[in-house]
Amino acid sequence: MSEMTNDELTKKLRQHEETITQLVEIVAATNQRLSELDKKVSERTHPVSLT
Repeated sequence: MSEMTNDELTKKLRQHEETITQLVEIVAATNQRLSELDKKVSERTHPVSLT
């Protein structure tokens, strides 16, 4: 089994960091969208009366 060099490990680590960052951004955007949809559904099922 071959051992990875420090440069290879550093490159692999940066790739993983970039992937994790992208996934976190996707989760955040999905959560934002779900919150918006939940708010819309709540407004439709429980309309607010201003009178």
